[in-house]
Amino acid sequence: MAKVSVTRCQSYRPEEVYQAVKKAVGLIGGLTEVVKPGDTVLLKVNLLSAVPPERAVTTHPSVTGAVATLFKEAGASVWVGDAAATGGLGSGPSQTDAFQICGIREVAEKEKAEVVNFNRTGYQKVKVPHFKRLEEINLARPVLEADIVVSLPKLKTHELTLLTGAVKNFFGCVPHSDRSTAHRFARPEHFAQAVVDIYSVCNPSFAVMDAVVAMDKEGPSGGRAFPLGLILASRDCVSLDIVASQITGFRPTDILTSVDAIERGLGPTALEEIEIVGEELKDVIRRDFQKPSAHTGSVYRGLRRLLTPVGLKILQTYPRIEVSRCRRCSLCAEKCPTGAIIVDRHPRINYKKCIQCFTCYEFCPEGAIQLRRSWLIEQLRRK
Repeated sequence: MAKVSVTRCQSYRPEEVYQAVKKAVGLIGGLTEVVKPGDTVLLKVNLLSAVPPERAVTTHPSVTGAVATLFKEAGASVWVGDAAATGGLGSGPSQTDAFQICGIREVAEKEKAEVVNFNRTGYQKVKVPHFKRLEEINLARPVLEADIVVSLPKLKTHELTLLTGAVKNFFGCVPHSDRSTAHRFARPEHFAQAVVDIYSVCNPSFAVMDAVVAMDKEGPSGGRAFPLGLILASRDCVSLDIVASQITGFRPTDILTSVDAIERGLGPTALEEIEIVGEELKDVIRRDFQKPSAHTGSVYRGLRRLLTPVGLKILQTYPRIEVSRCRRCSLCAEKCPTGAIIVDRHPRINYKKCIQCFTCYEFCPEGAIQLRRSWLIEQLRRK
């Protein structure tokens, strides 16, 4: 039976975070069965966008530092890595050092951990056994070379997967070209299957979730910083995500990445198969955690599946650029998988090419991309 620990942590003060993480890790058996002296451990953080940690978009450096300390105390060498999608290569406004801005580089240097930018370390082509959407992917070399892979996600909502956690965190282990391929799948469940394809070959051994300050509403980058005051840990990423979804008020079938992972035998089949230790679940559930607009009612979901294939656009959602907030970094055009965004004086969206993958919304560091929904959508999603 998988264990998930839930511990309270009310601030990002390094000592408080360290004690909370240490307790969470201890409650699920510690690190003695996970790592041995001399192992190389990769901490896969979430560096979605080059923004300060207080925006609640990325894994907080205090959590990263605490986990790095614990693995160093166990005798391991530590790498801290991600694709640093909005920076780390070249120059220009969209190529700033995401590790530095997010506070990760400083804490890594303090802990004598090595920062590994997947965009620089390179990728290796691997086959995906029992794939559903991606038969072959380019996987970051540090994921393949590390002895232990650890997921350090930020608890956030997500426009496509509804909640992004320990499983979705590994989406950053493939290059932009592979992520663009995954985003081209029009249905959310197909995108979730592509995410699980990637997760299935990453073989993580451990996960610690930063839920001290989570993000609700329109995540994963434009939502609201939501004080949740928790650290979660598990040796099973799927179990961790299931517990996180319960805390934030989602139904078990809402989180499509969890549903697909369970179908493949990559996680428990029910909450009852997970042993929750530390805080009791009933004491940490938050009814005021607000779900993203994509969390629609059953009437809307049924109508959309039935009617959007024949072109009923009034049931679709589109990104819209608020020019007043745009600083013209061109990141939205760079990341768009279909080339639907044209950069002139300001970025413009060609809606004939737009597939509503919301990649532009997800990556915009200024929150200048908003989601536009019709009155009909807003009414149906309340049902």
